Amino acid sequence: MSENITIDGVSYGTEQFSTEVKQAISIYSTISSDLQKAQLEVIKCQSAMQSIGEQVTKAIKAELATQTESAPEESAEEKQASEE
Repeated sequence: MSENITIDGVSYGTEQFSTEVKQAISIYSTISSDLQKAQLEVIKCQSAMQSIGEQVTKAIKAELATQTESAPEESAEEKQASEE
């Protein structure tokens, strides 16, 4: 099966081109494929970071709520002393 390349809206079979052009097309195709794979990896990383970020935020909020509930109330004298 031959590959095709489209230039200015016209499709050409690559078999008609010189070895040099075919090699350049092959390199371009390889780099394009690598780019698509890299973009997919970026999307995966972004998704993982978002998910973990949500988990971290939820855990921090839970700990802060626990700390707030268990923190002893300051007496009026302690509040006044800390203000001075």
